[in-house]
Amino acid sequence: MNILFKRILSIVPVALACYGGPLLAQNGKYVVTGNLPAVKDKIYLGHDVGDKYVIADSANVINGTFMFKGMVKKPGFYKLESKGLKNPVLFIMENSAINVTKPDSLSQVVINGSAAQDVWMGFYKGPWKTITAKAGDIYRRLDQAEKAGKKDTATRAGFDREFRALDTMNIATVKQYILKNPASAGSAAVIYDRFISYPNFPVAEAFFGLLTKEAQQSEIGEQIITALKTNAKTAKGKVAPAIAMPDKDGKIVKLSDFKGKYVLVDFWASWCGPCRRENPNVVAAYKKYHDKGFEILGVSLDSKKEAWLKAIAADGLTWTHVSDLQAWSNAAVKAYGVKSVPASFLLDPEGKVVGKDLRGEELNKTLAGIFK
Repeated sequence: MNILFKRILSIVPVALACYGGPLLAQNGKYVVTGNLPAVKDKIYLGHDVGDKYVIADSANVINGTFMFKGMVKKPGFYKLESKGLKNPVLFIMENSAINVTKPDSLSQVVINGSAAQDVWMGFYKGPWKTITAKAGDIYRRLDQAEKAGKKDTATRAGFDREFRALDTMNIATVKQYILKNPASAGSAAVIYDRFISYPNFPVAEAFFGLLTKEAQQSEIGEQIITALKTNAKTAKGKVAPAIAMPDKDGKIVKLSDFKGKYVLVDFWASWCGPCRRENPNVVAAYKKYHDKGFEILGVSLDSKKEAWLKAIAADGLTWTHVSDLQAWSNAAVKAYGVKSVPASFLLDPEGKVVGKDLRGEELNKTLAGIFK
């Protein structure tokens, strides 16, 4: 089943001024001001640098207001974080006067002053609404079917066709939007959201080529390039990255232990709804083909062992499971470039990738062809 969504900041076109009004950025620098009454002490400004998250600056908050000044070489994703914020405030930083407001706990975050931010959020306030409306209807009907006990192959195949059609619509909608805004780092952010975070790397690469050189060289563009390079390491025919991780009992299990058999490296988590919904299909495939040489190595993104083990038992997952309980910092997640779960890699007896993200009937058909 295709997963087309990502939780993003939802904003409304309202701006409140702090420090007497939005300040003008000078000499190619940024000025970030804010009005966040929920924050009482310090607020931190950070961003990803390679594989590490770096705190770039901190500021004291007085009566909910704060200010950051500095300069960035290129537009990129930044976060505002504080104990008073339930979730970090994610935005696109560039050298301009940026104002961030959230008057109370019920209000939405409002970000003004970044042209790239406007392009990024413009997609979600416009074209994306059509996608989510159609997707919401499909998920509603799917939920009704599952509650009614309709889990037969024909019913699932029908919903799979609808999701594939929606995915095609999603791709066309994003392309049209990028062609209208090819010079903005905001368009790079849309590509990252839709086709890196929810992987469709061939589309990501194709759409990246539609951006101008300036947008490609933004920090977000560089993150796309890095993700594409990581993905290339698990392209079909490539030997999959090594894995060595503790199992449920603390024993180190290596991917190389499965050499000589077809193995599905399955990334999942107990808290992942789509993973749990997909598990019955994986269980069925394992029961059908395990005796013929099919193995599964489950790699969990859980951070709590109890939740991980409980989900394994509840879903009847009888194959080998490993986790370092580091959630998204899981070593294998980084090596395989996993941006969302469920994610899977089917390897041949030599450890080479022969398939990615095979789910439902697609997984069954692939295994049927292998073990015919």
